[in-house]
Order: sequence, then C-alpha cells, then structure tokens
Amino acid sequence: MINKRILALGALLTLSFGLNAASSIEDCSAISDNEKRLQCYDNFLQKKNNTQTEPTKPTVEETVKPTKPVEAQEPQPEPQAPKAKPADSFGQEQIKSSTKKEITEIQSRAIGKFKMWEKGLEVRLENGQVWEITDHRSAYHMVENPKISIEKGIFDSYLLGIEGLNKRFRVKRIK
Repeated sequence: MINKRILALGALLTLSFGLNAASSIEDCSAISDNEKRLQCYDNFLQKKNNTQTEPTKPTVEETVKPTKPVEAQEPQPEPQAPKAKPADSFGQEQIKSSTKKEITEIQSRAIGKFKMWEKGLEVRLENGQVWEITDHRSAYHMVENPKISIEKGIFDSYLLGIEGLNKRFRVKRIK
C-alpha cells in the first residue's frame, strides 16, 4: 500500500515537472488531457512573461535639418536599345538565358526544299532563325518552303510541326 502511494506521488511529481518544463507550444499541444494541457499553456505563458525583460524605451533620434535646400536634379533619359520582335527572341533562352516576353508558339516558313525530316536536319526560317531536329524519329514528306509552327513543350523543349504532316519533331535553336 505504501509502495502504491510512493509510485503515485512520484508519477504526480514527474508529470507536474513535465508541465512546468514545457519549452514550447508544441509540447503543450501534445498533451491529450484537457486540464493538463490548459495548465501547461498557462505555465508556459507565465514563464515566458517572467523571462521577458522590460521593454526598452525608444531612443529619440535628432533630425538634422539641412542648411541648404537640395536642388532636384532632372533625370537624364537612358539610351534605349532598338526593340526586337517577340518572334525573334523565341527559343533564344537556349542560346542565352534571358528572355523578356514569353510567347508559346511561332509560325513561319522554312526556306528550301525538304524531303526527309530526320535528326540533324537544320531548318532555316524566313525570320533568320535556324533550328535543328533532335528527335530520333524521321519522316518522308517532300515539300518546298513549307509553313511550319514551333511551339514550346515541357522542360524547355520545342516542337516543330510541318503543314501537311501529322507529326511533330523535337528541335533546338541553333541561331
């Protein structure tokens, strides 16, 4: 009987020490008993308030008045570079990593006569861009100056579509 009382008293002391030793709100929220959790929150906040020092008085900074008024300087206009067309910068991030306007597709014409569309074929567009097919698939489609569309795919890839061909090829911009 005495052993049970000693065990109960030891458990009570251990539990109350655990409540007082709560170092954060998370420790208190882990307690499942409502009364003990409330007591833990109260003890935590009381301990937090006791450890805080008195707030320091804000220092008053003296403002120095200028003896002479500052004259406003006129901003000089910055020289502006000639603006490029958005279609000219399409796919440019593969060459340089900076693009300003994000477009998802361009349409143009490929210059030349094409028969076999396969890996390594360089396609020169009317706007001066050069794209190379990187896809392992190939297709036979004989056409001269075809209308093409290049659209942005996932993971910085681009897909070339040819008018009259129900297939698209992965491409990368060379120039």
